[in-house]
Amino acid sequence: MDQDLPKTGVVFYSRSGHTKRIASKLAQALHSDLLEIGAPAYANGVFGYMRAGFDSLMQNHRLAPQAFTSLAGFDRIILCGPVWTSFPATPLRALLKGDIDLPDTVALFLTNAAHSPPAKAYAAGSKDLGRSFAATACVANSLEDTEQEGRIIERFLKDLAEVQTSSVAN
Repeated sequence: MDQDLPKTGVVFYSRSGHTKRIASKLAQALHSDLLEIGAPAYANGVFGYMRAGFDSLMQNHRLAPQAFTSLAGFDRIILCGPVWTSFPATPLRALLKGDIDLPDTVALFLTNAAHSPPAKAYAAGSKDLGRSFAATACVANSLEDTEQEGRIIERFLKDLAEVQTSSVAN
């Protein structure tokens, strides 16, 4: 691997599998580590689904203990997760607001059921992070394995590369 490439971590939460598939594609394209956010409270069928929606609406952001305690060893991370009630999924928001160290470069890639535009989710995530994301993208679950999904991923990777190029130049 080229030593000039930034060490990237793709950190994801996926309840249904859509986000995990996208996160895996990004990790493969970037030759990066793939880390899953554990959220056992949301795992159990309909009850977990209802709790996820309730916690999202009520802005309850609690992060279960994770296998990782810091992400600062990465030059950049890409957070991937679904949109819940117009916000990034609660486990993502809890990570952004929590005590886990993050690198300076953080990007956000969301998946959704296309019920609402992602702008509100990007804004909430940026507020939780305390700064803007290096790059953002969102793909509807209905676009799974389509050319349009591929174009969205390519654009995101290009945007991320441009951020890396401009930070190296400075």
